[in-house]
Amino acid sequence: MPHGEALTFFINCFVALFAIVNPVGNAPLFLSFTGNCTPSERKQTAFRAALTCLIVLFAFVFLGKGILYLFRVTIPAFQIAGGALIFIIGLTMLHAFRLWVKSTPSEEQEAVEKEEVGVIPLGIPILAGPGAITTAMVFAFEYAGPEGKIMVCIAVILTSLISYFVFAGSNWLMKIMGNTGINILTRLMGLLLTVKAVQFALAGLTAAFPGLFK
Repeated sequence: MPHGEALTFFINCFVALFAIVNPVGNAPLFLSFTGNCTPSERKQTAFRAALTCLIVLFAFVFLGKGILYLFRVTIPAFQIAGGALIFIIGLTMLHAFRLWVKSTPSEEQEAVEKEEVGVIPLGIPILAGPGAITTAMVFAFEYAGPEGKIMVCIAVILTSLISYFVFAGSNWLMKIMGNTGINILTRLMGLLLTVKAVQFALAGLTAAFPGLFK
């Protein structure tokens, strides 16, 4: 992969992943789960959430193709369906809503009672939700060689690392940005996601119907 092309691919992958993981938009939710925690406990919870996100996305980057093969799903079909899913998530983010596919109120309440909120629901499915998993897999399929997977893995690591720092400093972040600032940023990320979702779907349609699109 040429250096310029690799850099463009990495930037696209990181921006899409960071937008859909959306740690800034999920900071108020993190605070609601860790409201009674000490600063040290909050950092530990943020670390668990970021690590869970990293492990889950890594698993699907490397095992995604095998999972699709197991269920007899083609990559173009996954790109089309993934584009549709990400588009829906992007639309909800444009309205600053939290999408129901990430976690339900009952799951969140159960997590609070178990006191393992760092893994569930913060790590999965709030950070590493269906949209983030789909995005990581689609980018991993975009380049068949190992270079593509390396770029995706670096983007996943960077996104998880930023998620940790955002969650660990969520108290400070809320004081500076407030709910209005966070909602504005969430809407901007939603716009990026909707555009990227259309690209995913078009890539799948082009691969599935090459003659039609020519």
